[in-house]
Amino acid sequence: MKITKSDWIILILRKSPLDRIHIMKALFLIWHRSRRKMQDYYYFEPYLYGPYSLEVYSDLRNFLGQGLVVQPPHSVQQWANYYLTVQGHKKAEEIVAKIDRTDIALIENIVEEVSHLDFIELLRKVYREAPDFAVSSVLKEVIKP
Repeated sequence: MKITKSDWIILILRKSPLDRIHIMKALFLIWHRSRRKMQDYYYFEPYLYGPYSLEVYSDLRNFLGQGLVVQPPHSVQQWANYYLTVQGHKKAEEIVAKIDRTDIALIENIVEEVSHLDFIELLRKVYREAPDFAVSSVLKEVIKP
C-alpha cells in the first residue's frame, strides 16, 4: 500500500529520536540503498553538507504544528532531536500496517546505523556511499570518503 514521503520521517522517528541532520541523511540512505528508484520520495541535491532536500525541513515543521513530534530546546537548534508524541506514535503504527516488512527492516537498520554516529562520521559514511552528493560540500576536503 502507498505511503506519503513524509511518512518515512515518522517511521524513522519511530525507531529513534534524531536531529534534523541525522533524519536528512537517514532519508537519503534509504533512497540511495533502494537503488535511487523510490517513487514519490524526497528529491535530494548535493549541498553544503552532502545530500539535501528542503522538503524535509518543511515536513518537520508541519509535524511540529500537527502535534506529531516535539523538539525540546537545545543550545544548537540543528542538533535538537525530534521525538514522536503519543499522537505521532499512533500515526507511526498506522503507517507500519501499510508497508512491507523489508521496508521496515531497511529503515530500522539505517536508523540504528546512523543514530550512533557524530556529525563528521555521519557525513563520512554518506560521502563514502554516495560521493556524487559530496561535490558541493564545504567539508569535502576535510572529510575524505
